Amino acid sequence: MTEEKVKEVMNVLKDKIPDEKYVMLKHRLTEADDSLADEVLSQKLHGTVGVILLSVFLGGIGVDRFVIGDVGMGIGKLLVGWLTFGIWPLIDIFFCYKKAKEKNFLKLMQILA
Repeated sequence: MTEEKVKEVMNVLKDKIPDEKYVMLKHRLTEADDSLADEVLSQKLHGTVGVILLSVFLGGIGVDRFVIGDVGMGIGKLLVGWLTFGIWPLIDIFFCYKKAKEKNFLKLMQILA
């Protein structure tokens, strides 16, 4: 992929992937074909702001985990989260945010493989 395309794709994706995986994705993009740029940009990725908002307002019943695809954790939070007096959903705000970024990264790496 050309340097311009890589910069364009990375600008769009910079907030949707983990910071420590940024270099790895950039390297994989430089090795990829130009035709994959449009496919990468058209992927439906989890927005980090949306995940945080879901975690804050509906995290107590596990909606945040259902949205990012962690159905087992979502069911666990729904059934058992209230037993922790709100501590588990509160702490899970940060873990859910990171998990969404990680899932975005894995989805992109599957496309570029």
